[in-house]
Amino acid sequence: MPVENIILSLLLFRAMTIYEMRTYIQQNLSTVCSDSLGSMQIAIKKLLEKGYISVTEFVDNNILKKQYSITAEGVKYYKNWVGTPMNIQKMKSMEEGKLFFLGIAPGEKRVAFLESYISDLEGEYTKLLAIKDYVNKTQKTVIERNTKRIKEDPALVRNLLEVSGEKSVEQAVTNIDNYQLYMLEYGLERIKADMDFYRKILKRELKGDK
Repeated sequence: MPVENIILSLLLFRAMTIYEMRTYIQQNLSTVCSDSLGSMQIAIKKLLEKGYISVTEFVDNNILKKQYSITAEGVKYYKNWVGTPMNIQKMKSMEEGKLFFLGIAPGEKRVAFLESYISDLEGEYTKLLAIKDYVNKTQKTVIERNTKRIKEDPALVRNLLEVSGEKSVEQAVTNIDNYQLYMLEYGLERIKADMDFYRKILKRELKGDK
């Protein structure tokens, strides 16, 4: 997913500094988006040039900061983009291509590769399960809090209803929260399938099956 579109997604909910955006990406979107400041600065420059975002400067604790907001043109672009079906060709992982050539490696290297990757998958699965448990417990409170915050800013209300096509902020926020949970569930299902597959391959390697 392009960094530019991630930034627009975040700014649809509130104006943010680049560091606030980076923190959110690190905490919630590290698996689908780069959180490097360099990449984000390049993306912000592109968005400014296209007129999709605007910038204001302010001083906080004697430090000059820049805060970014989505523009009407940005909302128009985002509305067209967000409903576009995913391109399966862009969902390919270059790292997974290693499996295609793994047979070239010596047997002990193949086993070490599989064991290491399975361990990583197990760790990620455990982490996502903990996140899902927390989300399930706090979902109602989060929806209510975000709805209240957005309603305090008429521009955010206008942008959100424009993009979502909903008649109420509550429903728009609920839809967003639900799909973020679906993304989490998808991640869990995919990792579980990957663990099952790689364990099967490892079992074959250890048995000497060819």
